[in-house]
Amino acid sequence: MRIILILVAVLAFLIALWGPPLMVARKYWLRENPWAFRNLRFVLPAQLITAVTLAFAAEFSGLRNPAAIMAATTILTGLLGAGLLALLAVWSARR
Repeated sequence: MRIILILVAVLAFLIALWGPPLMVARKYWLRENPWAFRNLRFVLPAQLITAVTLAFAAEFSGLRNPAAIMAATTILTGLLGAGLLALLAVWSARR
């Protein structure tokens, strides 16, 4: 039962982290702009590294509620990655 809970937690983490950039990439793909998916290979690993680093920093910094800080940084990193991907797609389309 613990493994199922761990898998659900990891899946929720990845959906919160990678969901917004994948939705942005799909939006630009439907607009006939393939550059968004090409930039995903840089954005997704950078998001994962950033979120994990901030989660470890929240855990070891001695703050009172590290779980809430981890959740907030995961969501904000996902949204910032989506914004970065949208900017990269617009910039590459103008070239």
